[in-house]
Amino acid sequence: MGAMKFLHFLGERVLLAVPILFGVSLLAFLLGVIAPSDPALVLLTLDGTGEPSAAELAAMRIRLGLDKPYIVQFIVWLKQVLQGDLGASYITGVPVVQLLATRLPVTFSVSVLSLVWVLALALPAGIYAAVRADRWQDRLLRGVAMLVSAAPGFWLAIMLIHLFAERWRLLPTSGYGTWQQLVLPSFVLAVGTMAAMLRLQRSSLLEAFQEHFVFSARSQGLPVRRILWRHAVPNSWLPVVTFIGTYAVGILGGSVVVESIFSLPGLGSLVLSAIRGRDYPVIQGYVLAVGMMVVWINLLVDISYFFLNPRLRGGDKS
Repeated sequence: MGAMKFLHFLGERVLLAVPILFGVSLLAFLLGVIAPSDPALVLLTLDGTGEPSAAELAAMRIRLGLDKPYIVQFIVWLKQVLQGDLGASYITGVPVVQLLATRLPVTFSVSVLSLVWVLALALPAGIYAAVRADRWQDRLLRGVAMLVSAAPGFWLAIMLIHLFAERWRLLPTSGYGTWQQLVLPSFVLAVGTMAAMLRLQRSSLLEAFQEHFVFSARSQGLPVRRILWRHAVPNSWLPVVTFIGTYAVGILGGSVVVESIFSLPGLGSLVLSAIRGRDYPVIQGYVLAVGMMVVWINLLVDISYFFLNPRLRGGDKS
């Protein structure tokens, strides 16, 4: 029975993801349509030799399929996308799929390590702050969280580079290839979120302490440690999981600045160079890839809800 309910729940979420993916595809296509520059003109002027003639522009538009109605262009483009063809970069001529496949592991590595920082530091700190609520330990942790969240990310990156790379020579300043090169950028990416996560875990756990099942467990004489880890903490994780999902989505956009500071060859630097060069196929591919990742992240969050929320497993949606 439990497996059937999970499959039904999963099927509903997958069906809901289909129109969202279609909308993301439409948005990515429209970026090339409503762009201020003509893709045919961009291609013909890359070499900087001069202004193309009207005949050359018309011929290039026919070759790119831009002379057809927008709906026809979208159908053709969508068929190519479903076949794994996102076109080629205007500037380099390299297939967009190949560019994304090269850059995605970099952004993914930084994002995952950033999430590890948040889970390893902020969650335990939030639990400890809730247990020590309104004591000096709680005030100290909240004060540090407020101070850290107020620090600009680029300033924190510069200070960490100065201390850990230049003065103490413990970590490299930039590049990609070893785990040491990911420590500083992932930590900078995680710091602001760690402060928010600490406060959320603290408030969520304090609310869980007021639930009737906690009072019932206390009346039965159960050990405080067991009440905390068996009852209170698991029931405080629903809003935390929601926040983690939102954070994972935000990483994809926030990594642009971090990748620029630490010279990481990720998706952020790829899309920045594509925007500067008006490389529309790369921009479209980036939007499509990020949109798909967002949909899958939200799907994973929904799946985690199923296992964390007994009402969903029991079929009670109220």
